[in-house]
Amino acid sequence: MLPPDARSLLLEALRPPAGSTLSRAVATTFTLDLESLLIAPLAFAAHAARDSADPIAVLDSVRRCADRIDVFCQAGHMTVPSIRSSLVAFVERMVHPVGRPRPGRLFHPKLWLLRFDDAETGTASLRLLVLSRNLTADRSWDTCLRLDGVIGSRPIAANRPLFDLIQQAAGLATNPIDPSRRAAIDALCEDVHRAEWEYPEDVTDVAFHAMGLSRSTVPDFSGTRHLVVSPFCTEGGLKQCAPGQKTTVVGRQEELDRLPDGALDGMDVMVMDELAGLSTEDGGDLLTGLHAKLYIVDYAQQARVFVGSANATDAAYGGNVELLVELAGSRNRLGIDTMVGDAAPFKTLLEPYERREPLDNDADQALTDLLRDIAAIPLTAAVSGSYVEHVTSSDPMPVLDGVRVTAQLYTRRGVALTLTGGQPVDAQFGGLPLLDVTPFVVITADDAKGNRQKTVVLARMIGDPADRLDHVLAHQIDTPEKFMRFLMLLLGLGDDPVAAMGAEKGGGAGMWLARSGSGVLELLLTALADRPAQIDDLGRLIERLQATEQGRSLMPPGFPELWATVKEARRRVLA
Repeated sequence: MLPPDARSLLLEALRPPAGSTLSRAVATTFTLDLESLLIAPLAFAAHAARDSADPIAVLDSVRRCADRIDVFCQAGHMTVPSIRSSLVAFVERMVHPVGRPRPGRLFHPKLWLLRFDDAETGTASLRLLVLSRNLTADRSWDTCLRLDGVIGSRPIAANRPLFDLIQQAAGLATNPIDPSRRAAIDALCEDVHRAEWEYPEDVTDVAFHAMGLSRSTVPDFSGTRHLVVSPFCTEGGLKQCAPGQKTTVVGRQEELDRLPDGALDGMDVMVMDELAGLSTEDGGDLLTGLHAKLYIVDYAQQARVFVGSANATDAAYGGNVELLVELAGSRNRLGIDTMVGDAAPFKTLLEPYERREPLDNDADQALTDLLRDIAAIPLTAAVSGSYVEHVTSSDPMPVLDGVRVTAQLYTRRGVALTLTGGQPVDAQFGGLPLLDVTPFVVITADDAKGNRQKTVVLARMIGDPADRLDHVLAHQIDTPEKFMRFLMLLLGLGDDPVAAMGAEKGGGAGMWLARSGSGVLELLLTALADRPAQIDDLGRLIERLQATEQGRSLMPPGFPELWATVKEARRRVLA
């Protein structure tokens, strides 16, 4: 059960089945890294772009998928990317920060709900990924459960927790969700309500536990023996999920040290061996640190495995929004000994826990709580004049003595304005180039002791320039080769050798027509007939490029004449 060398990459887990494409995706995460969010569009895009480092391929993948993906995360836990990327502009519509479900509690589930369409058969399939990891670049030990299924003819009561969880996420969003997006989210929820899931090997039953909702209940952990794998633990949380006498706990050293004296008495307690690790498939860093949440309960010859987002804490079982999936099967196949028995591979990564002096993190926690409260305040970013962005709020800023809070645009690092506690947010950023207009605002909190915490807040844009994303796209396409690369990606040719035609010598209009197979004119006219939206997308880019001498120089010889023909045909179709 769960051998540590059986690796699963999120990129692969999100990849559509052969012959299928993504029609809708909804994800939830506690912490969100905007750069890591770009993984999803790559997984859903054409095969040629999936593993490409070409920024044009990446940009096209994100652009095409942005309207089909919605990601909900806890407000105050969007991390600040280390490097500014223009591609982040294309994920703005995908992101929905949510407020606290109740005072002192958090939105903490981690899942992906996916619907794929098979164009050949006309059928749809579903996939559910339940993770212990956030959508970040952390290289920690985590778990991922994948369930594939089909859409049945009627709602199934066992799926109701998934339906309720996504509905709750949408209801907690700090900014209004576009009506068309909300309708698509609701439609996916209805499909998931009717899902008929395929059970994993050795699993005889599956149940979903969405906690922290109005009609949710805590899972039943009763049994004769318990295993708790959790990076964060409290005394009350351990009593909740391990009520028996025989308990094994695997946790983080620093978190176990914070428990009261005697809280672990009578338990077999282990931590990850700091020297243990496996190299990643891409040759990167070793996995390090425990982030997996896993519970196993043995009773007679049966075992129940719980995987998901919930730590063994009072908050997880006392008000946080969390998701656990319960898998039932035989003890021989799913039981505790398959994880921490003497012959279990996972056991080789563990070592006995020895108590140390706990570390103090009260200052960091105070700043974290402050940023959560700030991020829950709806912000408005009004764009006016020659790209002046005015960020405001109706509600006042929370106050924490001795802490300075500043705001800066994600695109304008280093230009920080101080925010006044007890007053509404009022920060104006002027003289912006169009490329720097953004709804992502970086909030930083510094205390007198030198502690610092940051988060990204998503403001609601007013007066967003209609051509802003087109400008971002044009900014990326700065060579003739990149122009042709984007054209071919847009027409669905991926890495086909025809993409190199922009670099051919001896061009002229003839090169657009004389190709083995379909010529570019034929491809454009086919798109005009079958996929006119692609022509409109391309048209906005070409108009922006044709407006400047530099932009016109990016187009290979003969293309402006070709495009004039296509543009006229599109006009006549619309007439």
